[in-house]
Amino acid sequence: MNSKILSFLNNIGFSDIQIEIYKYFLTHKFGTISDIKRELKYSYTQVYHNLLYLEVKNLVKSSTNSKPKTFFRVNPKIALTELINKKFSIFKNSIKKIDEELKAQESKFGRCLKDISFYHYSDVNLAYENFHNLFESVQKEIILTSLPPSMLKRLKPSLHEVYRRGIQIKLYFSLADFEEIQNYLEIVTDILKKIKVEIIQTEEKTCQVIRYNDEIVNMGNILLDENYLNSIIFKEDSTFHIDGFRSPFAKQAKNYLEVLTVIKRIEIEYPEHIKKVLDTIKESKMIKTRDIASKSKMGGDKLKEILEFLIDEGVIEEIIIKGEKAGRPKHVFSLIT
Repeated sequence: MNSKILSFLNNIGFSDIQIEIYKYFLTHKFGTISDIKRELKYSYTQVYHNLLYLEVKNLVKSSTNSKPKTFFRVNPKIALTELINKKFSIFKNSIKKIDEELKAQESKFGRCLKDISFYHYSDVNLAYENFHNLFESVQKEIILTSLPPSMLKRLKPSLHEVYRRGIQIKLYFSLADFEEIQNYLEIVTDILKKIKVEIIQTEEKTCQVIRYNDEIVNMGNILLDENYLNSIIFKEDSTFHIDGFRSPFAKQAKNYLEVLTVIKRIEIEYPEHIKKVLDTIKESKMIKTRDIASKSKMGGDKLKEILEFLIDEGVIEEIIIKGEKAGRPKHVFSLIT
């Protein structure tokens, strides 16, 4: 456990001396400058200044009435969680600034996709990059037709962000769209298993058959709010070309899909026990563990595992709130928006 903590501190920029001093507190819990100096063979100045740094980072705290001055270890779980949250906020703000700069730069060159009625990609990788920007503008729904599984994998992070905003996602597919892939439902269910998606299997093809570079291929679609139609030319699991339109074509394509003969409808989302905890958190701005346990009728290790899973998924966050009075800080959970 200690090795993981020390590795984490190294990754976020702590010096070797600071890590060694903190390592001392992990085993001794408290100590004076002389104690640390004697055990670690550092000078008084080295220990003093690096202890001040650890105190600023809230990894240790010092007594105000003891002589010589004694330093105590702060609960590692609380201290390290605060460090992670601060680091995450810094990264999040940096990413936001980079995104704003890129959008401003693209706008200068007239490449802001939200204001363009037709866009043609010379490279499918550029399309994947710009899908994220297009998905950010969606207000109501995204409708997908049969698409290559490899494409769905690349779109998954953007679709996950859309799902977290409460946007409805539908996927229409037909086995008639593929010659070799006959377990398409199982494949896409596994890819999108952590995203709420309504999957609709139809009897008729959901894609158009076209000739591209002298080869018979499929043309599938991604529809965004009846405003954008993105055409994807593919065969089986290979994507050849992507174009996009801002026009009535999107609504026409949606109308076509809605009159197809439905074989099966399924909705995939988190398992019921995870959904129950997530819904409980969604109902409150911030909620304590015991309140989640009371409302969801779930507790102990099972609830702990679900909360850790949702934190790892980036769906919720744990917030530590320090009270004005002395005592343990309050731990609450909140949906990440």
